Amino acid sequence: MTGRRGRGALIGLVVALALLIGVGLGVRALYRAVTAKSIVSQCVTGNFSVENDQASVASRMVAVVLKRGLPERAAVLAIAAALQESKLRNLSGGDRDSVGILQQRPSQGWGTVEQIMDISYATGKFLDRVVKVPNWQNSDLADTIQAVQISADGSEYAKHEPLAQALADALTGVTPAGLNCTFSSESQEKSSAAEVVAQLTADLPVTAPQINGQTLTVPGASWPTAEWLVGNAQRLGIATVSYAGKKWNPKDGWRTDTSAPSTQVTATVAI
Repeated sequence: MTGRRGRGALIGLVVALALLIGVGLGVRALYRAVTAKSIVSQCVTGNFSVENDQASVASRMVAVVLKRGLPERAAVLAIAAALQESKLRNLSGGDRDSVGILQQRPSQGWGTVEQIMDISYATGKFLDRVVKVPNWQNSDLADTIQAVQISADGSEYAKHEPLAQALADALTGVTPAGLNCTFSSESQEKSSAAEVVAQLTADLPVTAPQINGQTLTVPGASWPTAEWLVGNAQRLGIATVSYAGKKWNPKDGWRTDTSAPSTQVTATVAI
């Protein structure tokens, strides 16, 4: 009898422990789910918000402007055009044979479908034509874009100027820490530091970054580099970005961090 009672007590203890472990795992899963939902997935700039993938497209378009050494107005024009044509999305189709962020048409000499689907290429071809428009830096935004895009109603570009200006201000560094992106870690892709560096150096005119494990450091870089990293953080799995007394992470956005130097931009990738 004593042996049976002992075995029964042991079985009861095992069942109780299993229940406690199950409840604990359930609580942790619930906590992760609630936490993930409480983090708004968006990028805020000024009074505007866009989705993370839209911010990524904008950052890569602005990078072409920076690499060419063009004034900020070129970035505003490019972003406004893309907001109207594709809502800042790299579309695989559109009206007739239009594709890409700017809905350029292979039949109209913009390039092949594969070329136009490359954000940097498409932006570059747009800028090639923008800089040929007389007085493009000071002319009405809608008129300048229409001279390049030749759409059905060129006046539609004008409504996107405020958001395009805010994004350009943030991504060119005119507004420090001006692009603030947040998202849950569960929605984040994963990349190595080397992969991030490869894309960063392909897009921006930066000094060769240094890699130390999961950390990359860009000597002499400034806000445009920091905000490119933030704008592409969800897509590339970037966990933190530090520069000029501020540090960013996908949960809290930009926060004050007095240890962040102004002589370089540092980032870490998620493990």
